[in-house]
Amino acid sequence: MADLARIARPLLLAPRRHLIIRTPAVMSSASCLGLGLRHGLGLGQKQKRDKFTAARPSPRSRKAPAQKDMMNFGAMPSLLLPLTAVPPPIWRFPRSPVKFAQLSWLLIKNRVQNLAAILGIYFVSMKGKGLSRPQFRAGRRAAIPTAKALHAQMSEAVAAGDKDTLRRICTPELFQTFAGAIDARPRGVRSEWELVRYDNRLRYPRLADFRVSYQPAGPASKGLKLRKQAVVSISSVQRLARYDDARGGEVVPGSERERHLVEHFVLQSDVKDGTFESEPWKIWGTLPEMSYETMREDAAAYLDLAATSQR
Repeated sequence: MADLARIARPLLLAPRRHLIIRTPAVMSSASCLGLGLRHGLGLGQKQKRDKFTAARPSPRSRKAPAQKDMMNFGAMPSLLLPLTAVPPPIWRFPRSPVKFAQLSWLLIKNRVQNLAAILGIYFVSMKGKGLSRPQFRAGRRAAIPTAKALHAQMSEAVAAGDKDTLRRICTPELFQTFAGAIDARPRGVRSEWELVRYDNRLRYPRLADFRVSYQPAGPASKGLKLRKQAVVSISSVQRLARYDDARGGEVVPGSERERHLVEHFVLQSDVKDGTFESEPWKIWGTLPEMSYETMREDAAAYLDLAATSQR
């Protein structure tokens, strides 16, 4: 176990000196509710935007300043943990045998490194130098039901303009985005959201990624805080509509629709020092599915950060 801890330590701590500030993502269902919002940006992906998503910027943007709104919360922005991966299904892997093999290797390496980091945390949380039961609990089994519950709560709260619920279940950055969009809604227009059903049940929901890493504790502290993160992929059919109360609650023309959405839902939870108790999960946002090029860029950026931090 001591050898395992030595292996896991650089995986947990390598990026600590050069962390990337990433804008939290906004949910697809929220965009459909007429908030005019889009997914956030992250590390490594070329900017390729569609109606609901925006891919992550290049690694050159790693020195982007934190949002001013974060100062109101007295905490560092909620960062997406390094090497977070949302791989495509195998039938959307590159057709080139070389690229297929390279993507497979990147995913295997990613999962092995992540497993070593998690096992390292288990070892560190043991009392008596590895001779006792670990205090840390990953909580992987609870990630999927928790994500489904938070997904519904968030969508209903966005539709209803319930800021108190959004403040409680979202990271500060995501809450600020939602709150600003809710305040900008036209007066007298209300929204309704309904989960019609979960579909494609053979594949979803599933735990696409789960990892732990140390992140900055806050602007006033030079310490680090352990954070765990889960990415849960959810496939659902959702009904979205807006109503104009000034016209007797009539449906706004063109606003009522059902949509099939696949969302890669990101949750984060801070782990308390000493006791290794996990705080309640909070919603970070969503991520787009990652491509072969994205995986390569992220791996290269991580290696660059790790090499720089060890100098």
